[in-house]
Amino acid sequence: MKTKALILGLCACGIAIIPSLLGEGYLIQVLNLAILNAIVVLGLNFVTGFTGQINFGQAAFFGLGAYATGIATLAGAPWLAALFLSGLVAAIASLALGVPTLRLRSYYLAMTTIGFGEIVRLVLIHWEEVTGGTSGLRAIPPISAFGFRVESQMASYYVLVFALALAILFALRIRNSSFGRAMIATRDSEVAAELSGVNTIRVKVLALMIGAIYAGLAGCFFASTIHYISPDSFTNRQAVLLLTMLIIGGTGSIWGAVAGAIGLTMLPEAFRFLDQWYLVLYGSAVIAVISFAPGGLASAIPNVVTRLKAAR
Repeated sequence: MKTKALILGLCACGIAIIPSLLGEGYLIQVLNLAILNAIVVLGLNFVTGFTGQINFGQAAFFGLGAYATGIATLAGAPWLAALFLSGLVAAIASLALGVPTLRLRSYYLAMTTIGFGEIVRLVLIHWEEVTGGTSGLRAIPPISAFGFRVESQMASYYVLVFALALAILFALRIRNSSFGRAMIATRDSEVAAELSGVNTIRVKVLALMIGAIYAGLAGCFFASTIHYISPDSFTNRQAVLLLTMLIIGGTGSIWGAVAGAIGLTMLPEAFRFLDQWYLVLYGSAVIAVISFAPGGLASAIPNVVTRLKAAR
């Protein structure tokens, strides 16, 4: 117990001093983006990791949340109202997408979400009077609630860390609940789950909705932190990257989802000094993890620790 408390204390101290080490600039902004990606991938983990359904629509839900906040706050709405609106819009979109699709098994959700992502992108591009078209929305107001206004990237970092902590706690609570066990049972065998009394359609739809709400809320923070959004940030290419983050981290693992998202967001910056060669090393690192640790980082690290202990 004392060891766990010590580790948590050291982690908290490390998290607290990171902004002072990076300073106000590009690196802290990339770290903020990594935290936002972690929240989005945590949401993706509900439907893909826990329930076993391939979802390429997470970037679209992320974009819907970001645009809901951008449009609302630029129109003068309070930020907290925009936060609620972002989650609501993503939830409604997920229900409209999931209710008819998730009644079917196999790859239908994957195919549908690819089309859904493209539809969202085209709407964002062509509905210019509302979304700004290819130019996007600029000068989006920052996070502002209870008299506090978050102006700097450093201040945003602490807000985002707090949001990520809440997202992790909520995910842990759901995984350990009866609903969490129903999701995992659905992933392992839908037929067996149904025979055990689980309403698998309801479970899959709720998992998709919870994941979409995560993405929508993250989109709100993204818009209010970056202050600029455009359709290019929410394409199917981004959806594939989010799924890759989950696979690298470990599908079904909460901590793996966080590690995969932060790692694959920060890794390109670590290789940036290599100019064009950084893409080769980045791709090689991803292939290496998939090849040698199919279960992702979440399974690789415990295996390494076990082998080191056995070697002693």
